[in-house]
Amino acid sequence: MIKLKDLLFEIDEPLGGGNTHGSEPIDGKSKTNAKNWIHNKISSITKGFFHDEYWQPIQKLYKEFDRLGLQWVMTGNKYIEKPVIFSDGQRHVIPVGKTWTFEIRFVNNRDKEDTIYGTITAAGAGPNDDPLDSYDLTVTMG
Repeated sequence: MIKLKDLLFEIDEPLGGGNTHGSEPIDGKSKTNAKNWIHNKISSITKGFFHDEYWQPIQKLYKEFDRLGLQWVMTGNKYIEKPVIFSDGQRHVIPVGKTWTFEIRFVNNRDKEDTIYGTITAAGAGPNDDPLDSYDLTVTMG
């Protein structure tokens, strides 16, 4: 990853002599230790049930990744849908959850570039006709 300030000043080596490919707070850690460190930093954001239309906890997670200085990128998102037959006999497909995927790049304890692949899952916990009225979050990393 090239830093903007490196391009602006056209220098041959990164400012501060640091690595521009990794994430400062987790560089030098094993993948397991890096994942545990991240989980500890974000766990308070994922606790409880949420009731909003704008996926605010997801936005908070990404802002926290930025605040922590992690080199991350969102790689995708999709709704989880389920066919439902309502009492009137009509069949509908309704969203019952949503997932977001992301990657965090860092330099591991063997001085090699490494990537943590993560998934955030919002599982609907609302009523049958609107499962995403309330949702729970989980974050998994591998």
